[in-house]
Amino acid sequence: MNNVASLWKLIEKGRNGENIGTSTGLPKLDKIIGGIQQSRYYLLSAASSGGKTAMVLYIMYQMLRNMTPDKPVYFCYFSLEIGSEVLLAKLMGLYCAEEFEYLRKAKEWLDMIEPHIKIIDSTLTAKSLYRQFSSFAEEHGNFETIEDRTMYIPNNPKQLLIGIIDHLSLITASEGRKLKEEMDLASSFMVTLKRKLRSSWFVLMQQNRDSSSMDRRKEGLSEPNLNDVRDSSSPVNDSDVTLQLFYPFREKLNSYRGYPIIGDKAFKSGFRSCIVNKNRYGIANQVIGMAFYGSVGYFKELPKAESISDPSIYFKEEDNIPCKKITLEVKDEFEHKESNSKGLTFEF
Repeated sequence: MNNVASLWKLIEKGRNGENIGTSTGLPKLDKIIGGIQQSRYYLLSAASSGGKTAMVLYIMYQMLRNMTPDKPVYFCYFSLEIGSEVLLAKLMGLYCAEEFEYLRKAKEWLDMIEPHIKIIDSTLTAKSLYRQFSSFAEEHGNFETIEDRTMYIPNNPKQLLIGIIDHLSLITASEGRKLKEEMDLASSFMVTLKRKLRSSWFVLMQQNRDSSSMDRRKEGLSEPNLNDVRDSSSPVNDSDVTLQLFYPFREKLNSYRGYPIIGDKAFKSGFRSCIVNKNRYGIANQVIGMAFYGSVGYFKELPKAESISDPSIYFKEEDNIPCKKITLEVKDEFEHKESNSKGLTFEF
């Protein structure tokens, strides 16, 4: 197939509505980046404990919850910081937050999605990344030689193969390479795998410590930018979409883009912004304010600051996470016999 024919095939797919990305569960972000598409490299960075893992797990959860049999999603999660049991527990927590129908049902859901998740929590090098993901891809397709060209044929042309590295600076340098060189090589391998297998990637990285320094703040530069991604610039250059999470409460900002951060009626630690700093396939330099409920890692996009008359409506988890309230009626066994029993109501 020549280049013109290949382009025309993509145009026809678009006309048929087949190029619509899979939702992240965050509508504003979907509108900016077009959802999660095949053959994309997404870079997500934040300062330490800024919510990188929480956000990628939230997106992963939403994609798994909403996938359909004709458009399956498969994740290969290279977890270099936390073990597989902890990751699954976090997914279970998200499920319970949305459905709140006990851990038994959450376990049934985990059993159902287990074939769609492969978690590798062992030492990782650039070459082992390439080898292990190629093997993962062969579980969901095969390689065929067509017109003297070896091509990857997926079991389902609509499926999404997604690799996640959490996080890249924990990769192990090998064969005499320095850490930056190993990270650069891994990033180049991901670009190759993206093209060769039509796979997508979420790469998590730390931000430089001086991204929130006092000098930066004096210059009015409290938000992170592309130069703040730590240890290597190659992933920034290689990525199609770069997202950066910002945690203004940590930076002791009284307000941020109109959202109250410190004070009586302020978001405090329950606010994050998602900054789309790079987007090869759409608009960039966009900022989305989000409420963040850390107990379960749940994100909720907020209206524009000027549209919020009472920020406190976003503070309580039970009012914003679609979980159910359980009400128990309990008799007071210690009251006198002649008195009426009292009903005590507990909300969880």
